[in-house]
Amino acid sequence: MKYVFVVNRNAGKGSAGKKWTALEARVAELFDDYSVVYDLAPIATDADVVIAVGGDGTVHYVVNHLMRGNRHAALGVLPFGSGCDFARNFETDDALAVLARGGTKAIDIGEIELAGNKMWFANVADAGIGAEVARQMASHSRNYLFSTLKALVSYKNVDVRLSADGEGIYAGPLKCLVIANGKYFGDGMGIAPDALLDDGLLQYVIIGDLSRPMAAIKLQQTYKCTRIKHRHVHYGSAHELRLEVSSALAFEADGELMAQMSAESVVYARALAKALTIIC
Repeated sequence: MKYVFVVNRNAGKGSAGKKWTALEARVAELFDDYSVVYDLAPIATDADVVIAVGGDGTVHYVVNHLMRGNRHAALGVLPFGSGCDFARNFETDDALAVLARGGTKAIDIGEIELAGNKMWFANVADAGIGAEVARQMASHSRNYLFSTLKALVSYKNVDVRLSADGEGIYAGPLKCLVIANGKYFGDGMGIAPDALLDDGLLQYVIIGDLSRPMAAIKLQQTYKCTRIKHRHVHYGSAHELRLEVSSALAFEADGELMAQMSAESVVYARALAKALTIIC
């Protein structure tokens, strides 16, 4: 088995590089044939297992590499980033030992299509305030709670139309649309408690016209990984979602910003059943 470790030394506010240095001697003991790629450099396509060493952004980079032409390789994760929400779906007490054992599971992958361009995500994509938080964190702050509160103040709802598997399910103001393959985002918020990585479905959470104070209260409740109970919050699941917007709206996947949706644009989100194998 040929292993490639993709080490994002900047992940976790720079701590990932230090953790990797401390761990590499043990890696050499456990894996006979391995190589290391640093800081999101190109990845060879002949690997049997590609391991993301970092946070959700590093996982996102590796998943998109695999989906673009190396789907035979398995995905592995060493969660050394700030949020590591994707890894919360798995055992991570000794992630390196899990990788060495080599147990595998087929998981679904989410696909986003906007203006003919495709991006894949392992965990969660969202439109609206969640994407604004991602923008804030990328440009100003690495603190998720602070960025969320700042985004709540500045964000203005956008009118949208949403369809699930060809049936219209929502039309109105949107504060946030979460499209979830995994349960967690935002550094531990259990926003989609019913999400499963291997059911062939995407869970969606529509947060409509909540007031800013109510949105702040309800989002805090998601750390318990339970559903938000409010008349402007809706849950469901689908194989495919279609989102139309009336004005510009930010969109992100696994914490990585996509091109902003413009007025009257359409984005599709699809569940690709058992698209990748993960070491878990």
